[in-house]
Amino acid sequence: MLKYRDTIYNNYFSNQVNKLELDHSKMLAEQASHNGAELIGLLPSNKNAKIVDLGCGFGTFVKPALDAGYTNVTGYDISKEQVKVANQLGLDTVYESSIEDYFAKGEKADVIVGLDIIEHFTKDELITFLVEVKKHLNPGGKAIFRTPNMDAPQTSIYAYGDISHEVFLNKSSALQVMSSVGFPNTSVFGGLLRNTNPLKEFIRKLGWWKYKTFKKIVLFCTARTWHNVVFEPNLLIVVEV
Repeated sequence: MLKYRDTIYNNYFSNQVNKLELDHSKMLAEQASHNGAELIGLLPSNKNAKIVDLGCGFGTFVKPALDAGYTNVTGYDISKEQVKVANQLGLDTVYESSIEDYFAKGEKADVIVGLDIIEHFTKDELITFLVEVKKHLNPGGKAIFRTPNMDAPQTSIYAYGDISHEVFLNKSSALQVMSSVGFPNTSVFGGLLRNTNPLKEFIRKLGWWKYKTFKKIVLFCTARTWHNVVFEPNLLIVVEV
């Protein structure tokens, strides 16, 4: 492990905008609502599918998956703080573990989820991680990743908002790395954008349409196409084996 990670990860939760002082139950409800709306539709129809969330934090995907009726959902995170919060909030299938230790068990899953984690790897670590993910998926299984999108507006907010970020991707580089490790079917698209206030959501949609139109004009003027460009702040990467 890189040396700085000992300092950052030992108290990662409390040092991220002082989260230990916040209402954890409310935080979980808000983030689980977003993750559920964004990701539950990507899961298999079989409610007994084995779903593993690596780097699960305090259960912001484990909870909506369980709430959606999936019965075999576990999460693993290296942060003692986050696992403790998850367990206190009733998520008893969230466990403290490094990703390496999880893979060392040799278990296979139908779905492996990695939300906001692959940006924390070096390039060498990312390749190793993806190879392990592929090895630990059942036939017909899939992996779902979310990571900051370097083609998004105000990219630095997402890319450099956490000092432990190492690797940054756009759609083209995401497709490249997934193909390189041998995932035969890869889809890359933008993450969910929404404001729960109806009026603000209407204004947001209008502004977003104007922004995307402007960026497409810019790409056109530089003799490039926008067909392989994602504009949303997050990339969703879905791979199948």
